[in-house]
Amino acid sequence: MQKVLQVGILTDGGHAIKNLYLPVLRKLNQAYCIVAVYNSGSSPLEGTDNGSVELAPTAEAVVNNPSVDLVLNFMPNEYHETYTIAALEAGKHVMVETPVSLSIPSAKRIIDAENRASNGAKVFVASARRYAPCFEDFKKEAATLDRIYYARCRNIAGPHSAHTATAPRTKASNSDDLNGSSLDGDFQRLQNCLLEEVFQGDELTEERLSLSRFLASLGCHDLGLMRDTLGYPDAISNITVNEPFYSAVFHYNGSVSRGHHPFTLIYETGTDSVPRCDAHLAVYGNTKTVSMRYDLPYAQGEPSRVVVETAEDNGQLKTTESVSSWEDAYCAELEALYAYLVDGKPAKTTARDSLQDLKLFQTIFEQYDRQCGTIRTPLG
Repeated sequence: MQKVLQVGILTDGGHAIKNLYLPVLRKLNQAYCIVAVYNSGSSPLEGTDNGSVELAPTAEAVVNNPSVDLVLNFMPNEYHETYTIAALEAGKHVMVETPVSLSIPSAKRIIDAENRASNGAKVFVASARRYAPCFEDFKKEAATLDRIYYARCRNIAGPHSAHTATAPRTKASNSDDLNGSSLDGDFQRLQNCLLEEVFQGDELTEERLSLSRFLASLGCHDLGLMRDTLGYPDAISNITVNEPFYSAVFHYNGSVSRGHHPFTLIYETGTDSVPRCDAHLAVYGNTKTVSMRYDLPYAQGEPSRVVVETAEDNGQLKTTESVSSWEDAYCAELEALYAYLVDGKPAKTTARDSLQDLKLFQTIFEQYDRQCGTIRTPLG
């Protein structure tokens, strides 16, 4: 008989849990059963107020609930370490929203806690776009290129409540945290401690804070997709910051299988007031261009599309597409999570993998400081 994972949810009432994970968890009811929810937000979560789900007064009540096997930590980034480590110490598996935390030392503390955890408790980092079925098509097509000449990662997004990078930022609610103190006061303390670790004594200017918030919200989804496809870049140059728009040049030396041919990836991203999402990751060869086009991470709008462009024998453009809906991606992610926790299969979005995003953020900050010393100067 298939094991059913008993799920406890920690959330601030955000879009990801309410509109994406809850319906997919219910759809996969042969694998998951929601038994406890802590919601620090002001709006209720529909469908969690029935008698079979405990509406917990504190996060601690979910973490220490003996019925819970798996904790979904979808609290603000500042609480990722606090609640993930608490769950691990209670012997619970954790799925935590990407990024795993805000600083490299914080991510390492989570990894250390995972190594010590009882019951074989593991950490899985939620990044559904990387599990979209068409993304596998994208990687396979990109792998067929004899040589990559150029690549581009772009995400220019208008206002959208589906993601914190393009929605008004709110403080944590005044509900109780694990120790019974106000989340509102604890939020600022945790944020300051983590940002001190990120910037290592540099002045916490509004520009630095804005760049850090952006990378840890919208940016981590795009950069994770980039790493999953092309690997970790060998160098970074030409950081530009004109908040809320950012760009960087990533350099790849090229793989052995492709003759060590170097190429450059341009990363360009930002938010404005135009209601659209212009986002894709594209790889250019000589006879083929492969791109994955997608919406905001937590949007239920346009599906993800992989577009392959080649030339016909007569010189005309030939285009083929594969498509994955948002539901396809979230179902595939939760199926991969189950296989990781129950069947012992490997997962690609682990805490160690997410640590690479934080190292990439740190390299961006360091390059920027070498280049211009102040985040307000776009050209350095």
